[in-house]
This record gives sequence, C-alpha cells and structure tokens, in this order.
Amino acid sequence: MEDTIARRFGDRGLLASRAMNDVEAPADGRVARRERNINSVLDVVLEMFAEESLFPTIEQVAKRSGLSLRSLYRYFADPAELLEAVIVRSREQVAEAVLLPAIGQGFVADRIDDFVAMRLRLHEISGPTFRATMANAAHHPRVAAELASNRELMRDQFVLQFAPELEGLSTKEREHVLNAGDLLTQLDAVDFLRRHRQLSADDTHAVVAAALGALFR
Repeated sequence: MEDTIARRFGDRGLLASRAMNDVEAPADGRVARRERNINSVLDVVLEMFAEESLFPTIEQVAKRSGLSLRSLYRYFADPAELLEAVIVRSREQVAEAVLLPAIGQGFVADRIDDFVAMRLRLHEISGPTFRATMANAAHHPRVAAELASNRELMRDQFVLQFAPELEGLSTKEREHVLNAGDLLTQLDAVDFLRRHRQLSADDTHAVVAAALGALFR
C-alpha cells in the first residue's frame, strides 16, 4: 500500500494521456518542447495558487505564461482539465515527501512523530494546491474526485502507520479511533492550525502529536 501511495502521488498518467497525446510525433524536439511548455504552464498555475489566486482562468494563465490562448486550448480542453494536470504536477513534487521509513514499525511515539512531520512537509509543499483544490472542487466534479481520492490515500496511510494500535480494538472502537486520527491528520486540520490559528510548524507538530498520543492511550 505504501508503494501505491507513492505511485499515486508521483503518477504522471493523467498528464501523459491528456496533455501529451502526440507521442507518435517524430523525435524532432516537438514532443520535448510541448512537454516543456506544459510544465511551464503548470508551474505558473502553482505560483498563482501560492499567491492565493485560486481560480485562474485560461486567459490569465496564457498571459502570465507567455503562451497563446490557442496553444493552451490545444493542451487543455477546459479549466477543469488544467486543474487536474496541476494536481498531478503537485503530486510529483511531493512523491518523496509523503513516504515513511519502516511504516507501521517501531514505538508508537516515534511513529506519531514521523507521521506528523510527514504531514507538515506535505502541507509546506502542497498547501496552496490543496486550498485551490478545495476551492474548485465544488465547481468541477473531476477535481472533487481527485480531492476525494487523495483523502482516501491519506487515510489508508494512517491505517498502515498505526496498524498495531488499530488491530487491538473492537470494530466500533477501531472506526472511532480511525475517524478521529484521520480528522486530526488530513491537510484540512494542518492548514487550520498553520494558517487560521497561526501556529508555528513546531507548535502544530506538538498539538497534533499530543492529540494522537492521547487518542492511542
């Protein structure tokens, strides 16, 4: 499952199938140029997300990236497809950050620290994309599906990291503890503590780790 999580966050399948559909073109640099243009566009959108511009239009992206509207519409049929590709690009950037050493092994206190530190790394790298995904999910069903899929993967990762503690519980207790732990460690919670409560990364780590410790006790 940990391999599945890593592959999912690093998967380029969506971008490859939708934006790179001319792989049969001669090897004369056109495919490489196209990929460079696409990645440049996606990085521009990520920059806009970091600036709290959560609803970029194709026109805005074209102007900022320096590419023509015609080119962008060749790469992406609509804003939803562009957003999906940006989500994939963001996953590539966090593929290594989401991995855990010896998942599910070791003392629970160490596993809590490792898990919380990983979620803070993930938020640091992809927090703006997460907020943009949340903001756009209501308007784009495919973006909402990406958000739901990522949340399920994060829940699965929680199950793997804390399998020894969860396995010792009754079915009902396990569900309660799993739901509480999942709630505490999704990016929504980290984002709330970091941005709305304005806690430092260290204080956020301490709060979430303490809550998980209390939960498992």
